[in-house]
Amino acid sequence: MEVVVKRSAFKMWLMAIGGIPLLVLSLDVLTERRITRWLTDLIFRPEDVQIYEPRDVIWAWVILGFGATFVLWGLKELFIPTRVVECTDDGLAMRLSGPLKGPSLVPWDNIQDVGGDEVLDEGDKIPVLVLSVFDRSDLPSNPWGARWVNEKELAVMAQDWASSPERVAEKIADYAVDAARRQRAKDTARLWQEEE
Repeated sequence: MEVVVKRSAFKMWLMAIGGIPLLVLSLDVLTERRITRWLTDLIFRPEDVQIYEPRDVIWAWVILGFGATFVLWGLKELFIPTRVVECTDDGLAMRLSGPLKGPSLVPWDNIQDVGGDEVLDEGDKIPVLVLSVFDRSDLPSNPWGARWVNEKELAVMAQDWASSPERVAEKIADYAVDAARRQRAKDTARLWQEEE
């Protein structure tokens, strides 16, 4: 049984598509200005001449950077999705230290409970995976894509996941039971080998 949570391919595709207009408009300002000239002709009267200033070019470069980031990040996540949450025999591996760092491992014996819930963030309900731990010393104090809701409860944001946090919590619980059974079988086999 494998439990791996990845970001939704559809949402990553939308992010990549959302960056394309930024790329097109910024490249237009930096080159021929056909689209922007057409838009200014529609909006302004012919006698009101619109002059491009150096700040317009600077903003075009900034927008180009953001657009390229959206497109590249969205396509990367679409074709090579990041494993946001993964169950292993050692514990629960989650991306909590940032996008360029490896996953944080929470050992099974440190997990008290796991479940799905919703939190309010500026009036919006955001689905979260709630992880209750016995000891948080091995986990980041300011996790990436998650928040400590109290001393021992971590809420991992799940709005861009392919599965609901409730379903993920069920799979994690099932995997934890199976991992405990496998560990018990290994310990029993080792005891028998030691007695021989």
